[in-house]
Amino acid sequence: MANSLAQSFQKLWVPADRVLRAVELTLALVAGVILLGVMMLVVVDSVMRYAFNAPLVFQYTLTEDYLLVALLLLAMPWGFRTGGYIRITALVAALPSVLGSTVARAGILVCAGYAGVLAWTSGVQFLKVFASGEMRIGVMELPVYLSWICVPVGCGVMALRLVLLTLAPGAELDREHEHAEDLAV
Repeated sequence: MANSLAQSFQKLWVPADRVLRAVELTLALVAGVILLGVMMLVVVDSVMRYAFNAPLVFQYTLTEDYLLVALLLLAMPWGFRTGGYIRITALVAALPSVLGSTVARAGILVCAGYAGVLAWTSGVQFLKVFASGEMRIGVMELPVYLSWICVPVGCGVMALRLVLLTLAPGAELDREHEHAEDLAV
């Protein structure tokens, strides 16, 4: 009975993981395009500033307040899934296997709750700013909601990844990551 329950759960977990991987990879690809855009803006600004004394005056605000936020938060879930984090396992490794796994899952679930709260509260803030039509005044007027949209998206997908990892089979919880893992879904 327990074995068939585990097999049924595995049948649900695998497709959920596959869908979430596709979402994470899509967001990471968008973040990669944003990174290329940031690099091009900074290079063009530097050349214009030092070679022609005519800098791109909007570059700093656009890069700092919009593009870097998107870059960080959209790539975060994919980076976590592929092992782009520091993992301290001394306590979990010192515990018996079942207890260590339970402690690790509890810690991941707490992190999922935190990411979920961040997603929710930033989503509420995004809706407020979107409804108000607030603009960032400066050299170039930009809608403030564009700087907020990536926060609930990135944190929300991260929360889903953490919840899914909490429910993962034991082998997924202890899996080591490879350098170029899953570049294709």
